Amino acid sequence: MVKASTNLLGITALVLVFIALVVFTPTVAAAGRIVGYWGATPGGHKSTLPQLQTAVKRGYNTIIYAFYDVDANGGLHQDPGSATAPQKESISSSRFTYLVSLFGGQNGAAPTLSISPDSWAQNMFNNFQALRRTYGFDGIDIDLENAWGGTPNQVICGLRKFFKLMHNAGYTVSMAPQTTALTPQVSSYEAGSWNSYAPLTDTSIINYVDIVAVQLYNNAVPFNSPDAYAKSLTSGFQVSGTPNCAGDSGTGLVRVPANKIAFGFPAGPGAAPSGCPGLPGGCPYGSALSNMYRGSGTLKGTGGVMTWSVEWDEANNWQFVNAANAIF
Repeated sequence: MVKASTNLLGITALVLVFIALVVFTPTVAAAGRIVGYWGATPGGHKSTLPQLQTAVKRGYNTIIYAFYDVDANGGLHQDPGSATAPQKESISSSRFTYLVSLFGGQNGAAPTLSISPDSWAQNMFNNFQALRRTYGFDGIDIDLENAWGGTPNQVICGLRKFFKLMHNAGYTVSMAPQTTALTPQVSSYEAGSWNSYAPLTDTSIINYVDIVAVQLYNNAVPFNSPDAYAKSLTSGFQVSGTPNCAGDSGTGLVRVPANKIAFGFPAGPGAAPSGCPGLPGGCPYGSALSNMYRGSGTLKGTGGVMTWSVEWDEANNWQFVNAANAIF
């Protein structure tokens, strides 16, 4: 009986370990991420489940559902313009990461907080867990752009707390800053503008972040060079004037590990209304993208690539994911 009980305990322990690995281990390795946003019916291109299923079969291994809106109390609400999020298991049985993007549907704007940053973060975390139980999301993505509401520094403090809650629970944390929001060519922080993502990527918080998918479109790329920009992000740069959060002061030193960088590019003409300012030759579509990465050891050494969007990629004969597969 003692031996049988010991064996039973051992089997139970193994089952618990297996369950923990399934629930909490990220579903895609850090290197070679092929990230696509889906769900916002961009440019009139419909967002359909068969399209999403095809995308995963073709090689997308990180799907970001766009979008859920965030209110001043940390409530999460499906954006009215988005398709209904499918359950993860209905998309594919293959191994992929499924994230939900926050803020992008509300014009990339943050609310003006009506509660403390810590309470806002905790409410977002609790509401994310409810979404996860319904849809199977593996984590979140932040798509805040240039409108940070009337309490921008409190939003920063709340997001730092939110990232820690998510990471410590085993969930994936992603973000898609514009180049203006994370630039070594400006040495200071300005709320909702220059280097607004610096407090979300500095050395005191970056360990809680998995993907930094800077959008290399619609705004100029620092140094007019993705290669030089990647080198600057990985080597680090100091930003002054970042906000102090109670009990959680940042360092202002931005340094992003290469395997967390997944630069974003439009999937085809029309996907980025302002194109790719400053990039020689304009936006690198299809083979131009794979050639750019193959010609740069720095870019090839980053963690992946991101696109807006799966719908636009389908409309352009899947040229983005084909190029991404050729890179990684």
